Amino acid sequence: MDHADQHTRHRELASLQHDFPAYHIWAEAQGDHMRLIAVTRQHGTSPHTVVTADAAELRATLAAATPSAGLLP
Repeated sequence: MDHADQHTRHRELASLQHDFPAYHIWAEAQGDHMRLIAVTRQHGTSPHTVVTADAAELRATLAAATPSAGLLP
């Protein structure tokens, strides 16, 4: 992954974390691939965990999960 790709990944993660503060979101290297992981910060938030390589898929899954999936009370 070159510098531009790393910068883009960092911006995506920051945007996701901003939009879904009820989740702790990070990226992990898995061989030559990166995966995104989101884990709820609160008991009862659904889904509890999402793992995907696609930021758009993660965003869509968290946004569609529950009306307040990304919002802390």
